[in-house]
Amino acid sequence: MSNYSKLALSYAQGLHIAYRQLPGNTASIVFFGGFNSNMQGSKATALYDYCKSHNLGLILFDYLGHGESDGQFTDYNISDWYKNCTEVINQLNPSNKPQVIIGSSMGAWLMLLVAISCQNKVFHLISLAGAPDFTESLIFQKLNMKQKDELHKHGKIILYQNNNTYSYVITRNLIEDGRKHLLLNQESININYPITLIHGMNDDTVPYRTSIALAEKIKSNNVNLHLIKSANHSLSDDASLKIIFKCIKEAVDQSLQVK
Repeated sequence: MSNYSKLALSYAQGLHIAYRQLPGNTASIVFFGGFNSNMQGSKATALYDYCKSHNLGLILFDYLGHGESDGQFTDYNISDWYKNCTEVINQLNPSNKPQVIIGSSMGAWLMLLVAISCQNKVFHLISLAGAPDFTESLIFQKLNMKQKDELHKHGKIILYQNNNTYSYVITRNLIEDGRKHLLLNQESININYPITLIHGMNDDTVPYRTSIALAEKIKSNNVNLHLIKSANHSLSDDASLKIIFKCIKEAVDQSLQVK
């Protein structure tokens, strides 16, 4: 899955995001990936193979600063990646087919923001280990005072995971911008579409209770929550993928019924 195309961003001259697109005869499926991930990841690859074998339309893409897209990762924030999502939704779906949006981790946060602002573009939402507000609740609030001081003074901080075998840079810009888009601090989330929330109970990155909180906050009465006791944050094991594909099939079948 190494071949990709480039989409010119209408709001940022000279910048492009990389994408892969499969034609299909049914609903258009759009995948919003996670923080610091790309469309070559295991879940995106499995989704591509599934859609190709079932003749389903699919769009995969990399946010700015991710994968094959332009830019440096540390130059961007939630607002930028949200704009990337709306560009994909608006530019790569000229036929206005119903869109099933799948958001993984951070991508689920972006998916919710898109659903709120682009209400005529969405048919069904599928959240995979959704991480709304993660810049605040899972990053900033877990920093100690020394780390917060470093972030404030230098504008960035290096965080380590997996026994210091993996590191990534968090910027003050990312944290401050994320506060403009917080959802779980609201009384309710104004989304009235069908939404499926899938979360592993063995997720040590994003607590599965985040998805329970989402289910409680979202206005729609058509909310289904799947908790997989053995699954971790990646949801890329065979059992989790089987559930994800089943939910995709149900969403696509529903889109055909409303035509």
